[in-house]
Amino acid sequence: MNTSFFVYLGFSKAPMITLHAFSQRIALDNCSRAYLWAQLLTMLIYTGYFMAYTLPLLTSEQTNLHLLFLVKYSIEAACFVLLSHLLLRPLLKADNVRAHKRWLLFTLLLVLAALLQTLVSYGLSSLEALKHTDMSTVTVLTDEQNSPLQMNFSFSFMMIALMSSFSVMYLVWGAGYIAWQSRQTRKALQQQMQQAQLQQLTNQLSPHFLFNAFNSIRALIFEDQHKAADTVTRLSELFRFHLQAHLQPESTLAQEWQLTEQYLAIEQVRLEQRLQFSCTIAEELWQCKLPTLSLLTLVENAIKHGIAPNVAPGTLSISATVSDKGWQLNVSNTTLSATQQAGTGTGITNLRQRLQLMYADNARLLLQHHNNQFSASVEFNHV
Repeated sequence: MNTSFFVYLGFSKAPMITLHAFSQRIALDNCSRAYLWAQLLTMLIYTGYFMAYTLPLLTSEQTNLHLLFLVKYSIEAACFVLLSHLLLRPLLKADNVRAHKRWLLFTLLLVLAALLQTLVSYGLSSLEALKHTDMSTVTVLTDEQNSPLQMNFSFSFMMIALMSSFSVMYLVWGAGYIAWQSRQTRKALQQQMQQAQLQQLTNQLSPHFLFNAFNSIRALIFEDQHKAADTVTRLSELFRFHLQAHLQPESTLAQEWQLTEQYLAIEQVRLEQRLQFSCTIAEELWQCKLPTLSLLTLVENAIKHGIAPNVAPGTLSISATVSDKGWQLNVSNTTLSATQQAGTGTGITNLRQRLQLMYADNARLLLQHHNNQFSASVEFNHV
């Protein structure tokens, strides 16, 4: 198979690059685990299929012959998998070949693979150790008189029969691979779309939070310029963490608390005694994963809608505890009756969407308002 053939397939235009690209396409280390298991299953099906129609032709006393057929079909199965991997798979994976050329080449390669598989099968039967597996001469026991019936097949008939059988088998393998590849492509596309949506939702919090932070600084400018300047410094530190954090859809609870701690320091300067907070996080939960900016979103919602509107001091409580099904993150705050809404703003809505995208039914956000106490809890179940 010359270099122009691979150029025609579109693998490369340079001979050396062509061979390298082709070797990369057929390398086993580029195959997924699912593909390798599927090929192993193909070998088992191949061996089982040919043993199923061979066994009725043999008597129970022919134990050695059973073993010889098993060895022969196992070798053939390995060759079938190898040829499908080397000849058919690279073409089916190529995405830069026109449809009519792809199917023309696939037909040619399928015939070539069937021919090689036929030669392997015939060659194995020609070996001295496996000569008794030659199916060109078959002895069948009839049921009526229990006498052997000898059937002889010509070389040309056997070749045509094997070629036809192997062609159908390679065609079935190709159809199965196309279906599997289409499913993998759709799955990868869905994951890419999900990641893009998650990134969009995460980035959406940046202007939302920035707007609220600058409003806090604006209020401080008229009250205490020194505090305003200190707040700007803290804000720059906060955004240093924020710019690193929002690039990934998930963060650890430790990273989330580090970011939230900076925000609380800024709000503490603005609200002074009106903001009192406590944080209790179980030691084993610091490395648990959750959507990036989740804790900051809940804390910001609690301060903006619950504590900041009230003249009286308010209390903010942050806790993370282990539960029977997983773990729970809770942010609660004191509020005046009917003052705080049940979280219909940008932050809470955003967080709900990200939890659904990332964890489906394994995470949920619960909002409760009872006895001047508003609570937002995120429950994570073990997957």
